Amino acid sequence: MAEYNNAMELFDKEKFSAAQHQFEEILNTSTDNKSEITVNAKYYQALCALNLFNTDAENLFIEFINQYPESPKVKMAYFYLGTYHFRGKKYEDALTWFSKIDTYDLSPEEQAEYRFKVGYCHFEGEQYEEAAKQFYEIKDIDNKYSPPAKYYYAHIAYLQKKYESSLSTFLQLNNDPKFSPITPYYITQIYYLQNKYDQLIEYAPALLDTAIPKRAPEIARLLGEAYYRTNKFSEAIPYLKRYQNEKPYEATRAEQYQLGYALYKTDSCEQAIDWLKKSIDENDSISQTAHYHLAECYLKTNQKQYARSSFREASKMDFDAQIKEDALFSFAKISYELSYHPFNDAIKAFEEFINTYPNSTKLNNAYEYLVAVYYTTKNYQAAINSLENIKTLDAQLQEAYQKIAYYRGIELFNNGKYNEAIEYFNKSDKYIISESVKADNTYWRAEANYRLNNYPEAINGYKQYIYEPEAIGKDALAKSYYHIGYSYFKLKEYSNALGWYRKFDQNTPNNETSKVKNDALNRIGDCFFIAQDYKAAIEYYDKAAMMGIHQIDYSLYQSAVANGVVGHYNEKANLLETLINRKEKSHLIDDAIFELGEVQLLQNKNDKALNNFKLIVSEHSNSPYVSKSLVKQGLIYFNQQKDENALTVFKQVVQDYPNTEESKESLEKIKKIYIEKGELSAYEQYLSSVGTPDSAALILDTDYYEVAQNSYMSGNCDKATNEFAKYLEKYPNGSFALDAHFYKATCEHKAGFINEALIDYSYVLQVGKNKFTEISLLSSAKINKELGKTEDALNNFN
Repeated sequence: MAEYNNAMELFDKEKFSAAQHQFEEILNTSTDNKSEITVNAKYYQALCALNLFNTDAENLFIEFINQYPESPKVKMAYFYLGTYHFRGKKYEDALTWFSKIDTYDLSPEEQAEYRFKVGYCHFEGEQYEEAAKQFYEIKDIDNKYSPPAKYYYAHIAYLQKKYESSLSTFLQLNNDPKFSPITPYYITQIYYLQNKYDQLIEYAPALLDTAIPKRAPEIARLLGEAYYRTNKFSEAIPYLKRYQNEKPYEATRAEQYQLGYALYKTDSCEQAIDWLKKSIDENDSISQTAHYHLAECYLKTNQKQYARSSFREASKMDFDAQIKEDALFSFAKISYELSYHPFNDAIKAFEEFINTYPNSTKLNNAYEYLVAVYYTTKNYQAAINSLENIKTLDAQLQEAYQKIAYYRGIELFNNGKYNEAIEYFNKSDKYIISESVKADNTYWRAEANYRLNNYPEAINGYKQYIYEPEAIGKDALAKSYYHIGYSYFKLKEYSNALGWYRKFDQNTPNNETSKVKNDALNRIGDCFFIAQDYKAAIEYYDKAAMMGIHQIDYSLYQSAVANGVVGHYNEKANLLETLINRKEKSHLIDDAIFELGEVQLLQNKNDKALNNFKLIVSEHSNSPYVSKSLVKQGLIYFNQQKDENALTVFKQVVQDYPNTEESKESLEKIKKIYIEKGELSAYEQYLSSVGTPDSAALILDTDYYEVAQNSYMSGNCDKATNEFAKYLEKYPNGSFALDAHFYKATCEHKAGFINEALIDYSYVLQVGKNKFTEISLLSSAKINKELGKTEDALNNFN
């Protein structure tokens, strides 16, 4: 214990080498590896190694963790292993050990150290979000890690362009002895990046006075640019010049342009010319702008020839459209002023200007003429292009724009380009001079959406048109009612559709003979039909049919179906016959024939129904009703007890339409016919011939038994005996073998075939106790007694 206390005293005095030696002595002489002193000695041995920067510190801590995993000091061992790797700049390894620590196990000082080191590890790994989280936790807490945490937190925010957060944090370090020399440069850059030029101008001059030589040119540049961007060009010039004079590298062309432009703005054109010329090199935006302002400097110094050349160069570049336009106009103007005979250059320049910039306020008269020409020749697109290049349109040009855009929209609509048409109807509404054109735009925009199946948009457009004063009395008004109804119908909002269709009907004459009127009546019928108001549906279908111009077959058919729903079978039949007998052949002919057959069945006109179902099969072989018609034929034959005819038809369905509902129904009927005829073997052969699934064999087990049981229950024992025998021969272990043996024995006993009966009773008794055991014992005893087998009879009784 004394040795341990001595070692701890040395450790506390930071005499780590001596302390480590003492701890090792304790470990070497310890006889109890699990004693508290031994465990602590092992821990402090590793901690001494860490403080001595020994390379075996990591292994000693790992040995400690492995030997004493339950020790409360393991948590700190993780912490020191993380510290060990952190110190060695192995940040990923450090994070591995730090991740094992629960911060609640650390003191506030240790937590601060932990969070800083974890944050720094993430920072070095460019995992800035994670790093920032850790630095954030300790940056505002009073500890030795707070300043560096603030610095790195602010630096990360700067990298992530979170300038406001970065700025506020850097400002907190202004008085920090370690970081105050660095943070002002960040603060200056952030003010610049945030476009806070006034703050930069206020903050940076004092910094420039104390800046180290290598940083001074950059601060001068930022100050110069801040003044430049706030249009304080005279104040900017000294700083921009200082930057040009003190910079350790060649200035960029943008920087040379800035100084040249500032000199130009302060009327120092002689100096500006030198700097602007230096900034011209490549074909880029800097060169274009420099050429333009250089030209203006030449004008101010009365060097028109040079000015003309510089304006021409600026006009050839496309980086700034306004400069390009102004430069071209100035080039043309100076060419004219220089009076190059016979003004060819000036003429070409103005023509180029007119063609390139048809929106120039200087050429409105020319544009008006061009618009008039384009309008007359119906070149609406070119007219619109010209109008859209005019910056400000007077009332007359606005009216022209509205009409021409509308005509262009109609032109595109007629060519089937509905989306583009909508675009131009919208353009036309940009200037609402004519209310009539506005109303027409509204209607045709709705029509275009209607053609595009954009039904909600179409509905809104038509409704808007309906309430336009200019719509009153126009044909488009009634059409809008119809199209709203149609749109709602396509959206399956049948109640809304009905109201608008009826409004259309009410707003068109009864003697109207258009296809639209006919279609509206049919759709009204459909809406009523869907709403199950069949009486009203019939009324409108009949109205549509009476028009006799369009979709007559549809009207007749739908009216027939509606009459059938309400039980008016005679009316239904009459309507269907009318449809079928029309001269014009209908695509609904097979539907009508099938429905007629159906209603004739309900009227007990089976022969007529049969003929109609046969008609579908013979004359409409591609109809979807063929398989259904064959089944209907089979059912009619079945009900007429014409089993062979029924079998023929049902078998045709199974063969021609496998795996359908009609095929399944036909198989059921085929089975029923064979069972009633007692021809199960024939049924089995049929199933085999058509390749039915194995599950059919399971069904046959039952079918064979049912045939025999039916004979037994009807008292026909002779037939039952034979059928039970067939069943047992085919299914000796079948589901009904027990019942079959018993009932067969009963019939044999009754018929005097006592030996055969005894065999079947024996089968029943061998199965074990069952519902037939008792009566089978009694019957067996009687037979054995009758055969003189007294002992067997007694066994039966016992």
